Amino acid sequence: MQPKLIKYYLLGLFVIGLVLFIVLQFNSAQNIRKLISGNEKLLDELNVKNELQKLQTNIAKTDSKVRGTVISQDTLNITGIEAEVAVIKADLGEINKLVLNDSTEKLLTQLNYLVDEKNNFNIAVLDSFYLKGKWSAERMINAQKGKRLGEAINVILHALDSTRQTEVNRTTHLIDTSGQKALNWGTIMLFFACLSSLLSFLYITSRIYKQEQLIEALDHSQRQEKKLTVVKDQFLANMSHEIRTPMNAVLGFTHLLQQQPLNEKSKEYVASIQHAGENLLDIINDILDISKIESGMMRLEPVSFSLRGMMHSLQLMFQPKAQEKSLDLSVQIDAGVPDILYGDVMRLTQVLVNLINNAIKFTPQGRVNVRVSPVSGNESGVRLLFTVSDTGIGISQNKLSTIFDRFNQAEADITRKYGGTGLGLTIVKQLVELQHGTIKVESEPGKGSTFLVELPYTQGELLAEGTEHSGYSQEHFTLPQQPDIRLLVAEDNRMNQNLLRHLLGNRQLHYQLVSNGQEALNTLSKQHFDLILMDIQMPEMDGYTATRKIREELHSNIPIVAMTAHAMAGEREKCLQAGMNEYLSKPIREEELYRMIQVFTGKSSTPEHYAHQHNGYPANGESSLVQMEYLQQLSRGDKAFEQNMLTQFVTQLPEDLSMLKKAIDEEAATDIRRTAHTLKTTISFIGLETHLYPILESLERVELNYDKALVTDQFNTLKRLCIQALQETLQLLF
Repeated sequence: MQPKLIKYYLLGLFVIGLVLFIVLQFNSAQNIRKLISGNEKLLDELNVKNELQKLQTNIAKTDSKVRGTVISQDTLNITGIEAEVAVIKADLGEINKLVLNDSTEKLLTQLNYLVDEKNNFNIAVLDSFYLKGKWSAERMINAQKGKRLGEAINVILHALDSTRQTEVNRTTHLIDTSGQKALNWGTIMLFFACLSSLLSFLYITSRIYKQEQLIEALDHSQRQEKKLTVVKDQFLANMSHEIRTPMNAVLGFTHLLQQQPLNEKSKEYVASIQHAGENLLDIINDILDISKIESGMMRLEPVSFSLRGMMHSLQLMFQPKAQEKSLDLSVQIDAGVPDILYGDVMRLTQVLVNLINNAIKFTPQGRVNVRVSPVSGNESGVRLLFTVSDTGIGISQNKLSTIFDRFNQAEADITRKYGGTGLGLTIVKQLVELQHGTIKVESEPGKGSTFLVELPYTQGELLAEGTEHSGYSQEHFTLPQQPDIRLLVAEDNRMNQNLLRHLLGNRQLHYQLVSNGQEALNTLSKQHFDLILMDIQMPEMDGYTATRKIREELHSNIPIVAMTAHAMAGEREKCLQAGMNEYLSKPIREEELYRMIQVFTGKSSTPEHYAHQHNGYPANGESSLVQMEYLQQLSRGDKAFEQNMLTQFVTQLPEDLSMLKKAIDEEAATDIRRTAHTLKTTISFIGLETHLYPILESLERVELNYDKALVTDQFNTLKRLCIQALQETLQLLF
């Protein structure tokens, strides 16, 4: 049965049941009325029979008194004889009222006549007795007229009684029949009521069962959806890593090539390579962003920020791009807009960067204007309108309703002419809605477009001195002078320790290095620090435990940034739930580290002016495992640092392999996981992630009942690749 038709079937069954119930009720009521009417008739017949008996008795009583008076000559016997005659007439009148039908009309007429004659005869006997004496009265009695009248009356009364008895029998039969029919119809109604209740119960039970099945199917689909989401996030994370690794190499070598003396044609080729690589990274970032938003992994991170400082940084960022196309880029902020706001400045920046970038891209000539104006506000909060308008190619009216759909652009040739994936505005819309805002667009082909974004913000607190302009930069995130930053670094890996010494020392930052979480607790309880850089996996006490103790036992709100080689989806959320403020993935990126320091300390340090020069290492061939791009980017030409890190790698790698071999021999799953994680950090500095991360990540997930033969094979493969990497590193050193 089709779901759409079931309601009509149910309606039909309801109407049929209702009609059947009305018919049953009508028949039952009709039989009950017949039963009541029969009972009334039976009562009337009984009354008639009773009146006939009374009439016969009164007539006999009157005759007896008249005869007794005449024979005994005692007039006391006839006292009240007139009243008795009146009673007889009244009984006869009552009988005339009760018995009124064609079959007894003749008998009643005769009865009336005979009773009147009988009464007149009795009166005549009494009159003769009073006037002429006993002899005259006896002669009238002996004449047999009174006897004949009495006998005739008795015959009539007997006939009437017989007639009424027949009527009583018929009425009794009618009562029995009506009662039986009423009982039958009542039984039928009860049967149908029970049947309807049973059918209703079965229907409701079936609907509840189907609903439970649907709920169970929905729960199953939700579980499947969560599993698929995890798989999708894992796939995107892995693909991001696999794509980013070669792309970073491409961009790194491109950056090195740009520092070499090149002719104009070579510069053009290198610039094209860099532009294509950056576009590809933008596409990857868009896909990851929209995946995070749809899976609910995107979180707002509200902070106090300077709106004018942020808008000024955006203007500086896009000014060169606008000047390349001879466009007039202007940023206007109304006087009534407060400067210090509390909200997610990163998501606001992402929205505006996307809109301004689109405005410049699709505007061949003219201007691009960005304006911030208040919509409404009070002492605690304000709602702002961000307007981004341009004089570009515009959007046709029939495309405005789909402009925010994914993979959708205004015209079919937009992608071929301007590039892009069609995800930018989709991400913008979802980010705006994530912040409880609204976005709409007004456009006219050939005249330009205007995007209107409304977002709510609360009043923020004043920022620390020197942070009004928070250092937004188009190319590099630099830290203005402020040398009093104090950092506590918890890291047990020696290569990571050397890297952090290099990065923090070059920026003239004050730091103290400890090797585990317990040492971090002891040091923090004695000294003041602005920020903690916390490794996750450390001996004695890991980063999660140390963070919980800092929050619960020391009651400290010091910012804590996690550092881990885990790249799994949800790792950042796990760190935040443990009480950390942010997450840095290893290998640590220089600019990301410096940005974290400024965001969470509100302070900055002296910028380092690096010498952008070639480091002298030859480029590795395609068959080489060791890739120097990341280390070269960190060193910025510091050969001593590179030599130190390579030497540390040659020393550290055999130790880590020996520890892993020992753990495998002892079948210690916990030690296997911990050592594999440590190895990921050791090999990340020289570009071995692509070849070794799949093996190490598999070892990180081993359980107590793992496949020993498989783990041994993985270790042998890992050992062979590490020996090749050591040989290549030794060639670089010597």
